[in-house]
Amino acid sequence: MKTPQHIFALTKSEQRVVILILLALLVGAITMHYREKQSHISTPAADHAATPVSTTPATDEQATPDDER
Repeated sequence: MKTPQHIFALTKSEQRVVILILLALLVGAITMHYREKQSHISTPAADHAATPVSTTPATDEQATPDDER
């Protein structure tokens, strides 16, 4: 069996089809990356806003009571 010498020789219409497929794959990959990046950015901000803030009593309030006078 003899291997073809011009395995990648494509006609103009075949070249256009290959270019269109590659562009579609590239646009799809960029879109998926953008959407994934946006979902990761919005998730921590939503978690941070939903977390209650814990308050600690001031140290001045825990000073010795005034009853000792």
